[in-house]
Amino acid sequence: MPKAFLPTLGAPGHILAVDDQPDNLRVLSLELRSHPFILTVAAGAEEALAYCARQSFEGILLDVSLPGMDGVELCRKIRTGALNSRTPIIFLSALRVGDDWVAKGLEAGGLDYLTKPYAFQELLAKLKLMVRLCRQELALLNEARQRTLLEVAGGAAHELAQPLATARILADLLVDGGGSLNPPQARALRDSLDHACTILRKLQDLDGYATKPYARGDILDLDEASPGETTASFPVPEELPPD
Repeated sequence: MPKAFLPTLGAPGHILAVDDQPDNLRVLSLELRSHPFILTVAAGAEEALAYCARQSFEGILLDVSLPGMDGVELCRKIRTGALNSRTPIIFLSALRVGDDWVAKGLEAGGLDYLTKPYAFQELLAKLKLMVRLCRQELALLNEARQRTLLEVAGGAAHELAQPLATARILADLLVDGGGSLNPPQARALRDSLDHACTILRKLQDLDGYATKPYARGDILDLDEASPGETTASFPVPEELPPD
């Protein structure tokens, strides 16, 4: 298991445990007290959903037999949220391994399951696995995100060269022509500068385009950031007599 992605005292794993039995949560808290995890506990589905709406976790332990909304349905709802749609989830249950909840839980988005009573060392290994998988995926997404940002920034820089070149030519006309442009030239200068400003705003906002969809598991919203969709031509108008 790659050590760089394992929980440590300096970078503990953030775990949510959901169980309607207070004693089970109390025992789990005591067992993990000397291990590198930050444990958040929820006594039911609604409390768990409230936590998941506010915070992203690196692993979720989910009891199957919850009152009201069972663990499988809770897993489905967690998967529809923004912050924990990809968080590894392991089910806990005292039911027999062969019961239907196993297949249903995995189909709902669970990673694995443990049956009670479980050996603590097995649970500990699965907690480390969840944290490692979560951190590995985050590292891969960050690498892909950075590559995409560089590609988009490069395309925007290439696009920016055209209106700036047009503006430079028109500025030279202003300097060499005694400080005046005819109306078509003035409009071309204004349009070139407006286009350049639009591209610069995209470059300034690029991190925002990447961050908001990223929480939903995407990398970059190219509908807003793609330079290929805003390419325009700005020919320098020929000298025309004033209107």
